Amino acid sequence: MNAHIYLAFRFHGNFYHSYRGDTPDELGFGKDIRIIRHILHTLDDLNARGIPVCGTWDFENLFSLQEIIPTYCPDILENLQRRAREGRDEFHLMSYNNGLISAHDAREFEAAIRRGISNPQGSGLRDLFGPAFYPMVRPQEMMFTPMHLQLYPACGIHAISLYYSALPFNGFSNFIPTLSLTERYNPLTLAYPGLEQTMTLVPCYNTGDLADHLTLRRWVKQLRRHQMQQRPPRDLLLLIDMDADDEFWVGFHLPLLKGLFSTTGGLRGLVENVADLEYIRFSTPGRYLASHPPLKTVTIGQDTADGSFDGMASWAEKWSNHQIWTLLERARLREWQTRHIAAHELPMEAEHLLDESFETRLRLLSTTHFGMSAPVMNRTREKIAFDLAQQALEKAEQAFQQVSRPAPPGRLRLFDFPRGTSTELIQYPAHPSAGLIRLHLENPPAPPFALYDLAGRSIPCATWQGELFFVERFAAVETHEYLLQPGQTPQPPTQPVSLTDDGLQNELLQVKFNPQGHPVSLRLDEQEYAAGPFLNSAVTYAGRTWQVQTWHTLEARTLGVVGWIRQQAQLLLAQAYPIHYEREILLAAGLPYLYLTLRVEYPTTPHIGYSQSKARRLGRTWDNRWQEVRPCEIHPALTGDLRVWKHNPYGQVSTYRLDYSQFSSNRELDSVNNHVTHGWVAVSDGTRGLLAAPTTELLTGLAFCPLRTRQTPQGLRATLNPFGSYWGRQYRYDTADTGLGRFLAIALSASDHINPYAPSYNGQIQHFRLLLAPYAGDAPPEQIQFDAQAFCYPYGLQRPADTPYPFPQETQ
Repeated sequence: MNAHIYLAFRFHGNFYHSYRGDTPDELGFGKDIRIIRHILHTLDDLNARGIPVCGTWDFENLFSLQEIIPTYCPDILENLQRRAREGRDEFHLMSYNNGLISAHDAREFEAAIRRGISNPQGSGLRDLFGPAFYPMVRPQEMMFTPMHLQLYPACGIHAISLYYSALPFNGFSNFIPTLSLTERYNPLTLAYPGLEQTMTLVPCYNTGDLADHLTLRRWVKQLRRHQMQQRPPRDLLLLIDMDADDEFWVGFHLPLLKGLFSTTGGLRGLVENVADLEYIRFSTPGRYLASHPPLKTVTIGQDTADGSFDGMASWAEKWSNHQIWTLLERARLREWQTRHIAAHELPMEAEHLLDESFETRLRLLSTTHFGMSAPVMNRTREKIAFDLAQQALEKAEQAFQQVSRPAPPGRLRLFDFPRGTSTELIQYPAHPSAGLIRLHLENPPAPPFALYDLAGRSIPCATWQGELFFVERFAAVETHEYLLQPGQTPQPPTQPVSLTDDGLQNELLQVKFNPQGHPVSLRLDEQEYAAGPFLNSAVTYAGRTWQVQTWHTLEARTLGVVGWIRQQAQLLLAQAYPIHYEREILLAAGLPYLYLTLRVEYPTTPHIGYSQSKARRLGRTWDNRWQEVRPCEIHPALTGDLRVWKHNPYGQVSTYRLDYSQFSSNRELDSVNNHVTHGWVAVSDGTRGLLAAPTTELLTGLAFCPLRTRQTPQGLRATLNPFGSYWGRQYRYDTADTGLGRFLAIALSASDHINPYAPSYNGQIQHFRLLLAPYAGDAPPEQIQFDAQAFCYPYGLQRPADTPYPFPQETQ
């Protein structure tokens, strides 16, 4: 049998952008209209000349197929449908909402995928293109998390396509041992330990990879030489995938290069460059899969995305990303609490409000509202995102108030609940948990007073400056009611928190500080978890890193059930711009957790060094000298075979190793963010670990904690940078041909997203709280996981009717 090289072109369609606005001109989606019309005309013209080139398309439905295209360019839809009827083109799924699909919860995922296939508005791919729809997903921004292997097939999608690229616009090439050349251009089986379901994985390549090979003809001839050396020769599929609004498809007017590089000639030049080769067959991925089974099984533990550093940075690390995500998470939280309180008797009006909140969330979850724009968001798009997030929260809050039963006067009620809305595919069980309760009191009684439950049990507690502290344990979905009245509070049943000469301790944890106010030791069960200074606050600006040298203690206090050290510090950025820090390091009696609260006020620096053309597209300027922000970089004493553990929005705990040097030239990673965090993330060395969790009471993020790795004489080490952003060297790509693709993406800024995100923090305020949990073992123990979830998504609170308790205004 003669072996062939099958060539397919896939056009990624989305008219809703983070870089551009919502106008039908070149500053909005007019560019999409112009280029897609050109692509369709080119395909038709080539077909008329007898060249059987096919188009493969993936579109999001809500913004493009449902709203923009029918209004502004219905001819595009008509021509796509015509080519589908003619049997020429194939259509793949993206998602209904152009979504951050690995950060959706189960209900959001099912809506995004099922509606993408078919929906009442008729904008589903099957609705519009019938049998030309092939059940393969090309996820928006290459986002994948292991639990998708269970979810996609349940929705009728059995194949997925991700970049196996040689530049930082990538899917998975850096996360697995290098594939053979035959495997890179053939279907694979994608699996994950513990999941029975698998999917067919089709590697694809972008226009940067094409530049890396100089010309398409040179690339396919390389493939042909390899192909003919195999015994027997195997067919290969070269799938070139790129945004449908990329000027690349039109081509560039470069007369000096036109005769040398067909790459500059657009889609027409590419096709004409190889159409004469007898072994080339034009096809689509679905048609290739019909006769070519997978060659190998691979496993990907990372949450993939095609952003900077091969991960989530482009959507997760800008200042506004955290603010918007926090509002979205609060809307989810209120829905979970509302459904739990109402059980199966949710009033129709409350159900309608929750439906409105859900639909707003689904729209908000578009990747466009978070990135991949860099270093800041388009001003119009960012405002829309904030408005949507606030609307989603307001509707959910109204529903909660409709079903919430106020506590009787003088009492407080706390309740546990499942942290998710269960579906047929994913169940979210509630779990027993424990944690520190911190409540603001409107009118606290005069001391001494005690906290009682309804059984008359006196609960150890403390108050300070209008805030009530106590430790409580909950069974799954348990409700506790409390009465605060005059009386003597009992001592904690465990050892009270105490101040030492150099730190703070309870019966489980010990924190020590050096004379400069830095915590330098964190001990649990006689094991050290801090590597030198445990926390580091710093900013890299104008090529220099400025870090806090001394923390000044404002208050060191123990109240028995809790104890804390409160500090402040200041950095003078570039000897001119002060950064103000305030932090609290707190321990609670009987809990093996360090609670860290931090508030940072970043200065406003002059906007210089920005691209004028990009600033016009984004509608704003910035100071390009900001490179890194590290509000509280964490240095755990973990070395060796490091592993990341993460809890995703589907309730799955998955993991991946950080030592990529075992199979690539990436020995040290300046930034790692492949862990969508629904509650917590942890790093371990196999025998010890450290878990970090944020709380929706102050600030959360969809992937809130980038990491950095460094080789040391003791082995590989990692630092954690919660609510910060690293910068540095992009990854190396061992599959590169000439290295030109990576060079163009980085050195010549051909990829707009390869920029620091630190400029977005200029003049802003951060305020967040973390639970830090050292532990023995590899994966975090279940009870720590449950406690971290309860910290991130706090117990429901019902106060008397005259004392509402909204979320903190500062984060709103």
